[in-house]
Amino acid sequence: MAKVTVGLIGLGNIGGGMCQRMLEKGIKVVGFDVSPGAAKTAAGYGAVVEPTLAGVAKNALVIVSSLPNPAIVRDVFLGSGGLIAMARPGTTIIETSTIDPNTIREVAEVAAAAGIEVLDVALSGEPPQALKGELVFQVGGPDALIDKHLALLEVLAKKINRTGDIGSAKTIKLVNNLMSIGNIAVASEAFVLGVKCGMDPQRLYDILSVSGGRSAHFVSAFPNVVQGDYHPGFKTSLALKDLNLILDLAKDEKYATKLAPVITALYREANESGLGEDNFTSVVKGYEAAAGIQIAKK
Repeated sequence: MAKVTVGLIGLGNIGGGMCQRMLEKGIKVVGFDVSPGAAKTAAGYGAVVEPTLAGVAKNALVIVSSLPNPAIVRDVFLGSGGLIAMARPGTTIIETSTIDPNTIREVAEVAAAAGIEVLDVALSGEPPQALKGELVFQVGGPDALIDKHLALLEVLAKKINRTGDIGSAKTIKLVNNLMSIGNIAVASEAFVLGVKCGMDPQRLYDILSVSGGRSAHFVSAFPNVVQGDYHPGFKTSLALKDLNLILDLAKDEKYATKLAPVITALYREANESGLGEDNFTSVVKGYEAAAGIQIAKK
């Protein structure tokens, strides 16, 4: 792996963590980001930062992308000025953004016509896990292509699940996020009710965290809620972005969701009240306001 040069498009929170991780493992990283701050930070780690996508395409046959939304993924990869048009035949794109399955399928189709292969990757984890190589990867694509790049995937992730065809990893990511975000929304409603009824927040958490209604995100995130800490790992604005992707996916599939629109409305309200940059557990603040209480002790 130390002899490999990896292109990295997107040097923000997750991309920046992956950048550091690869550099620490002796992998040369050639990166690009439209944010001067992110580009400067990555250069400080030791990455070679190119001013254009063309520079990455020229210098790397393996390109990892970590981008904010489907529109940016399309801008980066498709069209006459996109990365696929500039990349060399034989290049592999490892696309890790949280986007809809139709977008990654379109990227893979255009790439295949240009002699470029694509792995559909959905990741679970936050910047600290990216930095430590402790992400979880869902990977869609041919087994032979996954095997070809398994060493790199194992540098970045502690667990790799093979999901099937292109689009399957993005589908799993969105379905999982509906469950995860929904779990936090329900936990927020229930937790505030418990406190409203007179329960001590810490005692309530200690009991619920080992009870049947718990979820992984509740167990890991609600200790901070009890302390009034909403420092972002996964931002409320990103939760809303993912929920909108879920609603779009359901619409495309002509599947009538019933809970997803309610959860989306809660997160839209949280964003509109100025909580977009807080952790996605900030949805609890709407319940606190309605109940006239605060969970965190002053």
